[in-house]
Amino acid sequence: MSTELTLIIGPQSRLALDLNALVRTHRQALGKAGLKALPSRVASPFLRRCLDPGEPLNDRQVAFRRETATPTVMSAVNLLGPPQAGLHGREMFPDAERLLFGLGQIAKTARIVILPDSLPRFFMASGSDTLEARVRETSWETLYDLSWADLVREIRQALPDADLFVLTPDGAVIQSETVLELVFGGAAKVLDPLGLLRARLSETGIAVLDRMLETGAPNAKNLEEIYLSFARHPSVIEVQTLLGIEKITQTLLDQRFADDLDAIRTLPGTKVI
Repeated sequence: MSTELTLIIGPQSRLALDLNALVRTHRQALGKAGLKALPSRVASPFLRRCLDPGEPLNDRQVAFRRETATPTVMSAVNLLGPPQAGLHGREMFPDAERLLFGLGQIAKTARIVILPDSLPRFFMASGSDTLEARVRETSWETLYDLSWADLVREIRQALPDADLFVLTPDGAVIQSETVLELVFGGAAKVLDPLGLLRARLSETGIAVLDRMLETGAPNAKNLEEIYLSFARHPSVIEVQTLLGIEKITQTLLDQRFADDLDAIRTLPGTKVI
């Protein structure tokens, strides 16, 4: 297995979809820059085959080493489970423990990227009628008990020697250039350094960004101001209409996400952006 291996293991948040879109649309250019880039439609089924306990471990390890013998980024945004399989009982990802155990058997020293989000925004990005219906049927107390920090602890336990990066939707977008270099290494030079920010902006926001770029490189404060002013997010009304999550519950879940991030920052070998 290459020491230059990055696994984006999801889950399918808006940021994960935006990153996967970069992998998919720039796959050829990234390859010419020396990085094998596998989008989710390729990486997710491949990794699931490598994690199948019904197959001999040695065969799975050999297949994985062969695929990652050169610098590789795999965007497996559904590795923990597709959206329609989520939120059973009190578990967001019912198969996570088994899948992470298998990942620890084949990718002990990979760079692992996870992209959580506040639950209302995460559910809104799912595109799954099944998951949306499940959310509407779930009490706010159960939703509040779902913990990203617990999931990251499971990842850390399964892969104690891996470098773990937790990319938040706001931090990663505002620091788009830094995040792209983290995920894609030197091959990030073929990408728009502000690609993640551009993907989240309204048309007006993109126009403002382009005008600013014409006058020189914007600083971090400029980028943050553009993001806060023009980023596209589901509204409180949209979340309540589609998911049945009332405004006060949305606020509580947003605070729970912030608390989870604080807990994640204390974990060893884990960096939050």
